[in-house]
Amino acid sequence: MGKQRKTWATDTKEQIVLAVLGGQLSVAEAARQHGVNESLIHTWKAQFLEAGRARLAGDRQGDRQTELERENERLKVLVGEKELALQIAKKVRGL
Repeated sequence: MGKQRKTWATDTKEQIVLAVLGGQLSVAEAARQHGVNESLIHTWKAQFLEAGRARLAGDRQGDRQTELERENERLKVLVGEKELALQIAKKVRGL
């Protein structure tokens, strides 16, 4: 059976990337300290910087996602209400 991949918490990734960007640690030092491959730290760093660029450029992805999550919850409630009404109608008709 293959080896399980380790998942890293967002806070941990952020801490590592900020230490590298701030010059507190080199990528190699951070990799050794945290037991992670250097290429993964480079990937996290690139993702971090790209997200920052997008946000500075006015990308409101976070706001859009929050809006979609609210809409999703509203629709779930609506579907639940319709399902309940359908079950009640079936019971009334004796189905």
